[in-house]
Amino acid sequence: MVEGLLAFFLSAALAIAGLAILWAQGRAWAENRRTIAPDWLASATTALGWVLFLVGVFAAVGLMAHAFFLLAWIVAALILITLFHRYRAVERRSLLWTLMLAAERGIPLHTAARAFAEERRDATGQRVRDLAEYLEAGLPLALALKRSHLHFPQAVLLSAELGQQTGNLGSALRKALGRGDDAEFVFRSAVERVFYLACLVFIGLCILTFMMVKIVPALVKILTEFSVTAPAALRALITVSRVLIDFWPAILLLAALGLVILVRSLSRQTVYSPRYLPGMIASWQRADRSVILQWLAHAVRQGRPLPEMMRLVAGYLTRAGLRRKLQRAAKRIDQGAEWTGCLQKCGLIGKPEAAVFRAAERTGNLAWALEEMAESHVRRSVYRIQAWVNVAFPASLLALGGCVLLIAFAILSPLFKMILCLT
Repeated sequence: MVEGLLAFFLSAALAIAGLAILWAQGRAWAENRRTIAPDWLASATTALGWVLFLVGVFAAVGLMAHAFFLLAWIVAALILITLFHRYRAVERRSLLWTLMLAAERGIPLHTAARAFAEERRDATGQRVRDLAEYLEAGLPLALALKRSHLHFPQAVLLSAELGQQTGNLGSALRKALGRGDDAEFVFRSAVERVFYLACLVFIGLCILTFMMVKIVPALVKILTEFSVTAPAALRALITVSRVLIDFWPAILLLAALGLVILVRSLSRQTVYSPRYLPGMIASWQRADRSVILQWLAHAVRQGRPLPEMMRLVAGYLTRAGLRRKLQRAAKRIDQGAEWTGCLQKCGLIGKPEAAVFRAAERTGNLAWALEEMAESHVRRSVYRIQAWVNVAFPASLLALGGCVLLIAFAILSPLFKMILCLT
């Protein structure tokens, strides 16, 4: 007991020492960054701090988890990776705010980017320095963001490209920052529930494996010694377990699929979007079209040709099917076809929407109608996904609870039968 406590406190001390080294290194650099350049000693000190912190954290988690240390390490690793990606996402958002304010106030973008990079000495800071150099060399913002490997979403790159081309970069970046707050809240909730269910299934499978390897054979042996027939529930559980063992490739494939879902669930914390989780693609198809309608409204306000804007937007769409539809619609409009009919034939808008756009075009309110319809697409998709989550999550919990009840009854039924036979 005493040795275990000493080992735990030693692990905690290592983690605290690592954090102290990282804090001291960051503080020293912040106070002297104008006179002291990064060198091998600073890099080695930072690496030492991270190593001590990670070793201390994983050692402490392993000591607390005992026999389940491997599962605890996986959970701890997922938490640390999630925190790391959230930190990077916040940094990218801060950089975007800086660029947006610089564009609105007429400050050169490369100057704002270099000022942002001066406050950091990590990988993000180096990439922002590269961004400043690209911008100073005359590259467009979207291309500079790509080449600096800052991993912004396609919606941000599209806003940067169109904003610079239309001379309205600050407003375009502001819309990209403020767009989809309600949608992201719903997606975050859905991802958390998917991750929770996946963890429940994984832990349940680990416990069931232990019971089938250690407990069930002992129960069968006890029943044989007392000349008692195994209950039907226990026999059914053993049969199901043997079937699963016989079809282990299929089980391995399902486990791999579950791992993919877990990784994609964590994508909310990275640059990718959980909108493309299995089951959410169909619900979000209409909302993807809202991006097209928003930029068509922008083209109408700027007096730009719609086919030109369609081709530009198509270059930044991640879904190939939607990109082909938009390019096909632009080609038909260039050939002289009416634009609402082209969008309708390509499946980008419905018949009621086409009628609304024709009426709005006649009254001079086309830009307003496009923006309102785009927001309506997002709201309906969000409500649809929220309704599915509110129904599917309790149903999944009930199904998992029913499986636990059946397994518990199968494990306890031999004890009940032996008690009845002995009495």
